[in-house]
Amino acid sequence: MSDHGHAAHHHKESFFTKYVFSQDHKMIAKQYLLTAIVMGIVGIALSALFRLKLGWPDEKFGIMETLLGSEWAPDGLLDSNMYLGLVTLHGTIMVFMVLTGGLSGTFSNLLIPLQIGARDMASGLLNMISYWLFFLSSSIMLASLFIETGPAMAGWTIYPPLSVLEETQPGSGLGMTMWLLSISVFIASALLGGINYIVTVINLRTKGMRMTRLPLSIWTFFVTAILGIIIFSCSAVFSCITYHG
Repeated sequence: MSDHGHAAHHHKESFFTKYVFSQDHKMIAKQYLLTAIVMGIVGIALSALFRLKLGWPDEKFGIMETLLGSEWAPDGLLDSNMYLGLVTLHGTIMVFMVLTGGLSGTFSNLLIPLQIGARDMASGLLNMISYWLFFLSSSIMLASLFIETGPAMAGWTIYPPLSVLEETQPGSGLGMTMWLLSISVFIASALLGGINYIVTVINLRTKGMRMTRLPLSIWTFFVTAILGIIIFSCSAVFSCITYHG
């Protein structure tokens, strides 16, 4: 193909198509990593706040009232309900947003095409949608910190009856609804990403690379994606039942 024909098939990308709504697996890996770092910092900050309460239960910290307001930390003394809310969001963010979504999305997107000899993931569009659903999920989770009734306060495993009965705690109402909505969007992201990883590994391996010749790291991403689809499919049904219930 001539240089002119080659250039015709590769038009110059705009800032948004290259860095924001990118379909390139390496750029999407960077987006996952950046989002995971930000969520990790938030999770660590939440941990520091409730551990101050845990270490010095009767001590008053001015930073508590500054960050959380006088309603949740009057005179710098952390409210017990908000303590549970901080624990809930910390656990949720670190397990789902950082470890499950952030790091898995980062390394799966970066390494799968490179190590199996593929140009990119099977579907760049699906890959992009998966990331932005992950970003939306993280944003909803953070937004629940700023509502009047407080975030979910049922622990990151969402123990009933705190997660079921609205009257049990302030965060069992709108905060719990936002938690469920965030996790539902996260599940959609994980399912789309997992399908993409599996299809890429099965269909886009370079010539001569049988499944038995796959690097061990690719096998871990492949098996993790399969387990994620199985687990998150069940979780999606449970979230819908809980939300509508």
